[in-house]
Amino acid sequence: MTIESVRRPYFEHCWPWLWKSLCEFGPTHNKEQVWSRICDDKAFLFPGEESAVLGEFVDHPIGFRSFNYWLQGGSLDELKTMHGGIEAWAQGRGCHRVMGRGRDGWVRTMEGDWHKGPTTRFKWLTRPPVLLPD
Repeated sequence: MTIESVRRPYFEHCWPWLWKSLCEFGPTHNKEQVWSRICDDKAFLFPGEESAVLGEFVDHPIGFRSFNYWLQGGSLDELKTMHGGIEAWAQGRGCHRVMGRGRDGWVRTMEGDWHKGPTTRFKWLTRPPVLLPD
């Protein structure tokens, strides 16, 4: 039994929430690309019963490390209970801060002293690629 075979059922359970989050602003990855990032320890899955968080480390050139909340989806109430443990886990792995992009509502919803950062916006210059959920 491999670690991937243990993690895959959790990923499958969480995929609908992660996919919905990916599609919020136009998907950038398909299912197997996300799975590959998890297998390569470039992304870290925190599964819940009714929600999931997927994050990644960002090592900044000036010497500090961030944990980026890349994708979050599912039950908002459950997600809010998960953040404290995830942030403690990230701090234990050398992170100096946490960050995330998404709808402005996350700044109001998440616990702690979050600061509003720059707004991310985009427009398509060509027709967006069609990615169907796997």
